[in-house]
Amino acid sequence: MRAATRRQLLGLAGLLSVAGLAAVLFSPGAVLVWLEHLASRPLLFAAALVGLYLVRPFLLWPVTSVAVLLGYLYGPAAGFGLAIAGAALTALPPYLLGRYADDSIGLFGYVSDTAEQFFSATGDLRGVVAARFSPIPGDPISYAAGLSGVSAGPFLLGTMVGEVPWAFVAVFAGASMRTLDFSSFALPPELIVALAGLTVLLLAGPVYRRLRSGNSLDRQ
Repeated sequence: MRAATRRQLLGLAGLLSVAGLAAVLFSPGAVLVWLEHLASRPLLFAAALVGLYLVRPFLLWPVTSVAVLLGYLYGPAAGFGLAIAGAALTALPPYLLGRYADDSIGLFGYVSDTAEQFFSATGDLRGVVAARFSPIPGDPISYAAGLSGVSAGPFLLGTMVGEVPWAFVAVFAGASMRTLDFSSFALPPELIVALAGLTVLLLAGPVYRRLRSGNSLDRQ
């Protein structure tokens, strides 16, 4: 194993260790219940919410759980807007880390090359939207987009568009709760299957054109 790959794997192991320690010391439900108690103090709540969105990627907590809380506190309309803005904010730290990481060697180099091929075939905006619609966890998508050099504008717009169905379901679930209960929330399997199908439709054209272009080059 090359030294660069070893260092990168050690860094990933460190990130997972931090997430594991956070899971032992804190639970997402307990932190979000604490956040709920701050709702009567808007400035403190806003600061805590922004802080949570920024550190959430390193704790590997699901972003939909925060959307449930926002729906519960603010209802569907305001909760949905806040959840979409939060989805864009929480995607920035891993995206920026990927953007400024050394992607010329090691594991990061492989991920960068693979992601560049994907986004060159789909386009930045379509690729991010399709990836967000897919059942792939959001944080690896953000890291890969950063490593592949996706521009910030298409990344943020694609993230907000791609998170719409996930945020919609989570916010409306929270808004329908009489008491805050994260254990009762689960993403409907039908939604996951439907969005996976939509992902295939979004990628079908670019994949076909890429394959057709490759076949044309082979015949020359």
